[in-house]
Amino acid sequence: MEKEMLSKIKLVCSDVDGTLVEEGKGGLNPEYYDEIRRLKEKGIMFAVVSGRSYAASKPLFASVLKDIIFINDNGASLTYQGKVIKAHTIPVEVVKEMIRDLKDEIKEVTYLSALGGSYAWKKDQEFCRILREDFHLKVTELEEMPDSLPEDAGIMSLGMYDPVDAEAAVGTEFVDKWNQHPLIKAVPGGQYWFNVMQKNIDKGVALQELMEMYNIKPEEVLAIGDNMNDMGMLTRVPNSVAIGNAREEVKAVCKYVADTNVNDGVLQILKKL
Repeated sequence: MEKEMLSKIKLVCSDVDGTLVEEGKGGLNPEYYDEIRRLKEKGIMFAVVSGRSYAASKPLFASVLKDIIFINDNGASLTYQGKVIKAHTIPVEVVKEMIRDLKDEIKEVTYLSALGGSYAWKKDQEFCRILREDFHLKVTELEEMPDSLPEDAGIMSLGMYDPVDAEAAVGTEFVDKWNQHPLIKAVPGGQYWFNVMQKNIDKGVALQELMEMYNIKPEEVLAIGDNMNDMGMLTRVPNSVAIGNAREEVKAVCKYVADTNVNDGVLQILKKL
């Protein structure tokens, strides 16, 4: 990366799963916290841009919560210092129709990220435990999925889990149907997660909102990701980075390719700023 380009950066936006940490694993190198604080002192903002909810992101960044901006739910929510600045929700009748279209085995491992918490089907207690213990989510268990979902739930996104291959488990029939819907976009969020988000609200749209909020130009942003749900963010700015283990489609649209998440590729970049 050119020194001249790096010297102009005012905002670093990074995906989490598959980019900062290994897919399906927690635990962030503590050096990241030092770098985030150092960048803030230099006047460079750091934004977490994730498919995770804010509640699921907080534990990973507990020591720097006040130092970073959170774009969560694939762009549906923007939070700073615990305050929700923006939130976009999906009509509950659309959410219910989508869930009814899912195979029963996927329905059981679907969580709904909502304002104030998350929803999951009580039927699969192991999945509910994973959401609570591994992702630190506040989970409301539904007696029936999706019939027990409250009308005022405030759903921002859906996440479908599979321990082997989430994209294959969800299937092309569901994806093809819902990607034709005017409000919905269905994309892989990693090997183990498949995301459903709002078509006109993605990481790129949220990044644009953030840039306008702080009067930051596209060339002053460094965006880093690895998967299809990062594409909106990565194509929004000229200085885009695919982490070394990213999908080939992601590498193809990015200006730079960094080292892998295992080798702390993002950390290597932060240290150059």
